[in-house]
Amino acid sequence: MIGRNNKFSIIVICHALVTLLLLLNVTIVELPNRRSIVTDGVDPLRTPSSRCSCNGAMSLHIETGPPKAVEKVSTRRTNKTLGNLFREVIEKESPSMLKDAASASSSRSLPAWRRFEERISDAELYEMNDPVVEELLHDLRTQPITAVGNWPGGFHLKLSIAFANGMKAIFKPIRRDLDYETPLEFHYFSEFDLHRAEVAAFHLDRLLGFRRVPPTVGRVFDMKEELQRRSDETINATFYTSSGRLCVYGVCPAFCTKASPVCADARGNVEGSLQVMLPRDGMATMVSQRHPYGRTTMTAQKWESDRLYCESDVKTLPEYRQGRHLLDLMDMAVLDFLAANSDRHQYEYFEKLGSRSFLLHLDNGKAFLRARTDELACLYPITQCCLLRASTYDLLRHFDGGPVTLGQTLNMSLRTEAIGPVVLADRHFAAVDRRVTMLLAIVEECVRMRGNRTLVE
Repeated sequence: MIGRNNKFSIIVICHALVTLLLLLNVTIVELPNRRSIVTDGVDPLRTPSSRCSCNGAMSLHIETGPPKAVEKVSTRRTNKTLGNLFREVIEKESPSMLKDAASASSSRSLPAWRRFEERISDAELYEMNDPVVEELLHDLRTQPITAVGNWPGGFHLKLSIAFANGMKAIFKPIRRDLDYETPLEFHYFSEFDLHRAEVAAFHLDRLLGFRRVPPTVGRVFDMKEELQRRSDETINATFYTSSGRLCVYGVCPAFCTKASPVCADARGNVEGSLQVMLPRDGMATMVSQRHPYGRTTMTAQKWESDRLYCESDVKTLPEYRQGRHLLDLMDMAVLDFLAANSDRHQYEYFEKLGSRSFLLHLDNGKAFLRARTDELACLYPITQCCLLRASTYDLLRHFDGGPVTLGQTLNMSLRTEAIGPVVLADRHFAAVDRRVTMLLAIVEECVRMRGNRTLVE
């Protein structure tokens, strides 16, 4: 049985009156109650827009030629962190400065966001159960604002917010109601970024054990007192009043006009997602790279029709012949498929941590757009490469056959949010569980066709 004797731990966080920590340590064995999925019939990978209805049958076509070797790379945390790199540079240039920095850090005088940055490693943004992350999440929910600016990235309104303790974060305001679902005729390029998707993606990424989405919370601001009055000249010029409510549209290439503003609610508040800003300069320069399975236009891509694309166009590239990036692409595909996020056209990693550093899971605002259909295009990396980390597979199997599903666990985790207790409509949690079963069927078909070479650690 694949995965036998592999052990893993997952953390389920649920705050009611206190923080409930449930640690599951599970050995994978035969799961007799595995839900089955039909794997014959219509091929959903050939349906329009690479979507299928939730009741559609699946037909999986897998290239069975000899796969290129994939280097086994440990994903354990090492001593290679941003903090250590910084200290190495300071030690060479000014040893006395290093002593002062060490003293400040050990006395916990540094704010949570600074300690969080120093602990970023080549394996993950933060360790499981790291108390600094909980401090950081608390600060994101409570720190007072000192300045508001326009965040230039992307095609939608985003605000750059600075806080009293020096922390900076990106704010994506509410665009759609809780019960909204993107119509099938809408292309995701035409849809707004959803603040609820950013919050839910952070929780889902953490439950999957990836820890590659920056800490993100939901928060409500007073539109006038907290945002307008602290905004810079650029963003302040885009505030105006409509029907007695304060609105803002910001500055961006596409959706920042008076035709698509964000307006305060009846109490003068605006809800949104708040994601801590990662370090981007000096020791923490990020590399942005095109995703080999990304969409940059509405035209068909080579990977959609060439079933040998992974072997001929992906595994031959230097960045995927060694290191962890190819396996990280598979983890990214898992997250994107479960969250129905088709808007993955590039990825980032920290340059100074090297080519073996993890891939960041940034920009998840197009996730959870639909619950009744599945974005099967997200699965192309897995179906074509027939590759997945054994630990990821084991965790998915546990959720599929265990007493508490991934969708239920995500629901419980999201109830800790200030914008909760309901962050996503219930249909999205059912969709996550449906997709877990579909994903496992695909991986197990790969195992049947290629054997244990599919699962790598």
